[in-house]
Formats: sequence, structure tokens, C-alpha cells
Amino acid sequence: MGGQNSGSAPTPHGPQHIGQVLHHRQQTLYQGPIPPVEDFAGYERILPGAADRILKMAENQAGHRQTLERRALTGDLIKAMMGTVLAYLTFGGSMAGAVYLLANDKPLYSLATFITALGAAFGPKIYADFIQPKQQNSPANLADPHGSD
Repeated sequence: MGGQNSGSAPTPHGPQHIGQVLHHRQQTLYQGPIPPVEDFAGYERILPGAADRILKMAENQAGHRQTLERRALTGDLIKAMMGTVLAYLTFGGSMAGAVYLLANDKPLYSLATFITALGAAFGPKIYADFIQPKQQNSPANLADPHGSD
């Protein structure tokens, strides 16, 4: 191994390797039901008709998602309407109870029923419109919006 140096430079402590290994890795990501145009064309080249099948699959998936969203929206509307209807029925029943108690010479119970019905009907609205905004805009909440101690 005389005077030949195979990529190593001599040093007082032995051979030293000089060189650099460069690794390059590239990753391409896409989101959605349809691949990028280059890949889409590649599928069609490898399997004729694949592009049409991929498009049909994407269309079916979009239709399915729209059906689910429509059902969820309809369910939310029904729940909101049922809440409103049941609130009116409860309020009306409470008012009828207050009138019945008043007619049967129970004015104190009638007043209590009336105040309870009004509080139940208008309390959440008053809280949401007046009390809750003041709490959100208080100096303590403005300094720390997440309320952590």
C-alpha cells in the first residue's frame, strides 16, 4: 500500500477521509379526492379508464358528503324548532297555571308561578345579551382571554 492514496489524506494520526455525502429527499403531498395532473395522467396511461373511475369516485364522495351535511343541517333546524315550540308550550302552561292559581284564590302561589315562568322564558336572553358580554369584556378577561390562573 505504498504511495497510493485512495481518497484519504495522510495525517499524523492516520488516514483522514475527505468527502461529503449529500442525500436529497423530496416529498410531494396533495389533498383532495383527485390527484395532481401528472399523476392523474399516469393513472390513465397505466390503466385506460382509470381517470374516469377516479373522477366518478370523487363525484360520489362529494355527493355523499353533501347528503350528510344536508341531513345535519336539517337535524339542527328541527332541534331548534323543537326547542322553540317546547319553550312556548312550557311558558304557556306556566301562565295557565298562574291564572288557575289566581282564580282559585292563591295569589302568592300565582305570583311565584308567574315570576318563575318569566324568569325561565326571558332569563337566558337577558343573560346572553347583558351579563355575558360584560364578563367577556372585563379587565381580567382582556388581560388573559383564556382565563388561566
